[in-house]
Amino acid sequence: MTKFNIGKTVTSSILAVLVLFITYSSLQSMRANAWYFNALNIVQATALDSSNTSLLSAENAMTLATDLDPEHPHYWHFLAHIKMLGLSKMNISSNEQIKQVEDTYQQVEQALLKSVELRSTWAQTWVALAQVVSFQEGPSERVYGYLQEAKKMGPYEFNTHLGIIQIALMHWTNLPPTYKALYVNELKLASKHGYKFNSILNMSERMERLGIVCLSLQFGNEFSRVRQTPAYKRSCKNFNTNTMLKN
Repeated sequence: MTKFNIGKTVTSSILAVLVLFITYSSLQSMRANAWYFNALNIVQATALDSSNTSLLSAENAMTLATDLDPEHPHYWHFLAHIKMLGLSKMNISSNEQIKQVEDTYQQVEQALLKSVELRSTWAQTWVALAQVVSFQEGPSERVYGYLQEAKKMGPYEFNTHLGIIQIALMHWTNLPPTYKALYVNELKLASKHGYKFNSILNMSERMERLGIVCLSLQFGNEFSRVRQTPAYKRSCKNFNTNTMLKN
């Protein structure tokens, strides 16, 4: 009888510990989720004119979210996104700021690596990781490997094509042949997405790489539909070879 009571007490204790653990984990998850939505609301509210102060508040909120729930891959991805938004607002004018940018790139890379460690199946995280590393290394083998992972996880996603094309255009002047082949392939795949292809024309224009894209679209039956669209005719109507060479 005594052994039975001892066994019952041990079982009850284990169950009590499990309940406490589950309750604690749930509370942590709820708190982390609250901080995530706090950060999301700040970013959305300041999308058109995001100040450094508001982005810092959003970053602090996401840091708390990752502290409370470090196993949530999207939290790490969104933290990296906020840090990159902060970099886009920075006016670099001193060595100290250059060092800050380098440090931030490293922080973003680590956050994205943590995200893909927890969830390797989301192509956009691999694309984001490739973009950040390319800012530091250029079109390196490591960047190419990340892009291959993105293609493996989202081979037909338009945002995968868009991200790869963006990286290729960004480093066009020293782009290896393997990257140029990848660029042409992604351009062909992107052309099958109808009106979404307009995003590539708009992006390349912002990057001052429109001439490169227009030249690429001039040849090949794969781009015949694109060449008939108003967006192409509007964007590429003044295109010439000299414009491409300048870009």
